[in-house]
Amino acid sequence: MISETNRRAWMIRLTALGVGSVAFQKALAHKASETGTITAQMIHDAQWIADIELTDKEKETLAKQIQDQSENERKLRALNIDADTGPAMAFVPYFFAENLPEDLKSRETNRSASVTTLAETSWSTLAKTNPAGSVDWQDELSITASGIIEQAAALRAGKITSLRLTELYLGRLKKYDPILRCVVTLTEELAMQQAKRADIELKEGNDRGLLHGIPWGAKDIIAVPPFPTTWGAKPYRDTVRPNLATVARRLNDAGAVMLGKLSVGTLAMGDIWHEATTKNPWNIEQGSSGSSAGSCSAVAAGLCTFALGTETLGSIVSPARRCRVMGLRPSFGRVSRYGCMTLAWSMDKVGPIARYAVDCGIVLNTIQGVDGLDPTVVARPLTWPSQFEIKKLRVGYVPSQLAESERIAYEKLESDGATMVPIEFPQNIPQQALMVGLDVESAAMHDPLFRSAESDSDMGLWGPSLRKSQFARGIHYIQSMRARTMLIQETERALRDVDVLLGSDDLVRTNLTGHPSMVVRFGTPELTNSRREPTSQDSDKTKPIATAPRVLKLTAKYFGDAMLVAVADYIERQMPPNPVLPSGL
Repeated sequence: MISETNRRAWMIRLTALGVGSVAFQKALAHKASETGTITAQMIHDAQWIADIELTDKEKETLAKQIQDQSENERKLRALNIDADTGPAMAFVPYFFAENLPEDLKSRETNRSASVTTLAETSWSTLAKTNPAGSVDWQDELSITASGIIEQAAALRAGKITSLRLTELYLGRLKKYDPILRCVVTLTEELAMQQAKRADIELKEGNDRGLLHGIPWGAKDIIAVPPFPTTWGAKPYRDTVRPNLATVARRLNDAGAVMLGKLSVGTLAMGDIWHEATTKNPWNIEQGSSGSSAGSCSAVAAGLCTFALGTETLGSIVSPARRCRVMGLRPSFGRVSRYGCMTLAWSMDKVGPIARYAVDCGIVLNTIQGVDGLDPTVVARPLTWPSQFEIKKLRVGYVPSQLAESERIAYEKLESDGATMVPIEFPQNIPQQALMVGLDVESAAMHDPLFRSAESDSDMGLWGPSLRKSQFARGIHYIQSMRARTMLIQETERALRDVDVLLGSDDLVRTNLTGHPSMVVRFGTPELTNSRREPTSQDSDKTKPIATAPRVLKLTAKYFGDAMLVAVADYIERQMPPNPVLPSGL
């Protein structure tokens, strides 16, 4: 006899089914209660009641996903969550009220008073930390390998103009995009206008700061009207988003020159977008990884000075490692996401990608801070360490999780006097079960496309996930957010014992918790016969590409972003990346 309790339990799991009727759910729950599993045949046998049609592949995928989701729910129910532990989210209703007093909403007027800016640090001090060396301002490769500090100084010394710099980068974008496929929209006319204005303003003494006249590229989920913002998806290839993203506005206000919208994997996953696959400049037979595919590819190839990327689950870290560039994923709450495509409200971050560590700090300082438009952003100082002493540095590491490049950095830091501190994160919280937050939030955000898409190809790699998420239960989501609170607390406790964490397979953990991470390129690997790397987008361990710089990853406690940059800068200066650009580019 079939247990009524068992049948009722399966009925509860299927109540949130996004297709079909209650009758379909009851039929499927009856069959599932007999064996404790959901199979493709069960879905086939029950679907006629709901008057729906699914392909054989969709039946098989759906059955596995429902079964996996049920297992994740069981893992969460087995987790001991204290009654006083709330979900890792806050309801802030007053933020959305109209005509709210400025002091409550912390708009732009309060930002300057609450942020210690890197611009306050003298140029001479910053210049000492830049390892690019002298630049031949008549040589294209020398110029495109340089960083923000050198370009900013050259602009003010009259060695180069913003217009010349912009023309050089636009020429390289046109030349190499047919190979790398990193550009969605070239904003040439705007770039020329901004460059000419920057030259006039600098000549007149109207200096907006270090980014004045510096060319950059925007990941194509960052809205900059009147240009299309496609999200990498074919149905949106001509869509103009009406609201200028805060990060783009702040770079405009700083006098930076926008060269174009750079490629993003469809709906911010992978390196395949609606026209092509973006390539890794160090190995053009390989994709650049994603989803900040074009941003990392363009910076690595010397097609712009810096770019902006975003990360929900590896979309800065993974392509930065693949393309051998500096990539900084800031603390959650450091940078406004307003005007950028949402994938998961509780996980999305916006951060800089550049060739030099200090450049990431300069850009982060410009884009960070409250704007009164993203309720998650807080006013926290980004303070550059006034005196960085390696012998006072405490570097954490997980002994079993150091890649080859990270072991090299470990030995160097230890020999220079840093204190190396072993760390082990508790493993009792089922992190995969917590990923229902990403599933549900992305499905809610992209529900219109999911329901209107002619085929899965319109959704890139997201089709199965968006379909699975129609089954998610509200209780599962809230319980996962409560478990995230526990994960946040235990992760912060471990990271507060050190200044930075070197390496570690913590990509899922730290994206769930919102802790900052930075990819650092340094040194030169030994030549090998292989140019292959692991192909998983979220892989946090990569093999060196022949002749390319090495990479490692650093992580820090909440709002330890400036320390990440400082340590990355130290590693970069001690073991400079060589070569700076891929050969032939």
